[in-house]
Amino acid sequence: MSLFLDKIIPLFVYPVGFAVLAGLACLFSLALGRRRKAVALITLGTLYLWLAATPIVALALINSLEEQHPIVSIDTLPKADVAIVLGGVSVQSQKLNPYADLKSGADRILHAARLLKAGKVDRILVSSGRPVSQLDTRSEADVIAGFLREFGVDDADIVLESEARNTRENAVNSLASMRENGFSSALLVTSALHMPRAAAVFSRAGVRFTPVSIDALSSSIEARSVFAFLPNSKALDYSTQAIKEWIGMLVYYLRGWV
Repeated sequence: MSLFLDKIIPLFVYPVGFAVLAGLACLFSLALGRRRKAVALITLGTLYLWLAATPIVALALINSLEEQHPIVSIDTLPKADVAIVLGGVSVQSQKLNPYADLKSGADRILHAARLLKAGKVDRILVSSGRPVSQLDTRSEADVIAGFLREFGVDDADIVLESEARNTRENAVNSLASMRENGFSSALLVTSALHMPRAAAVFSRAGVRFTPVSIDALSSSIEARSVFAFLPNSKALDYSTQAIKEWIGMLVYYLRGWV
C-alpha cells in the first residue's frame, strides 16, 4: 500500500501520466462506440497537459509552495547548533562517470557550507540514505559529505545520518542524531519548493529548527509575456515538481506525518 501511495498513484496524477491515461481511456471508449465520452477524455487530458506546461501556471504552482518560506539573508538567521541538510540532490558515480553528479536542488549543500563558514552553525548534519533501487551503493549522505569536503568543510564538522529514505525518516532520524550529539537547535536547509512539507514533518517530529530555504525555482520562470501562455518542457517539469510536493503533503497528512 505504501508503494502505491508514494510511487504508483501519483504517476497518473502528474500531467504526462494523466494525459496518457486519458488517451488510453479515450481509445477504449471509442472501441465501445462511446464517441462523446472519448472526446471529453481526450479534451480533458490535453487541456491538463497544456495548462501544466505553460509558464504562467507553473509559476503559480511553484509560488504556492515557495512563498511559504522565502529565502532570506544569512545575516538575519539565528545561531543554531547544527545545519540539517536533506538529500535527494545527487547521483552516484557510474561506470562511465567516476564522479558523483549534482541534481536540481543541490544549492542546499553549498548553502550549508555558507552557514558553517558564517558562524551560524557549529556542525552540518547530512540526512539521506540509499534509494530502494540502489541498496548496494553507498548512502547519499556520504556522497554529499564528499561535496562538502570539496567546498572546504572539515570532516570533524560533518555528521552523517545515512538511513533516511524519505522526508519523515529525515526528521525522525535527524532528531535522534541531534540528541545523540547534544544538539538542541537546528537550521533546516532544503529547497524552497520542498520546505513546506519538510517543515511540517520536522515540526510534527518535535525538532526545534528554523527553516532555511534555498534554490527557488520561481526565479527562473519568465511569465510576463505572451510566451507565458505557450507550453514548454521546462514549465511542465516545474509544474510536475510542484504537483508532486502537494501530493506528498496529502499523502503525509493521510499517514499522520504532518
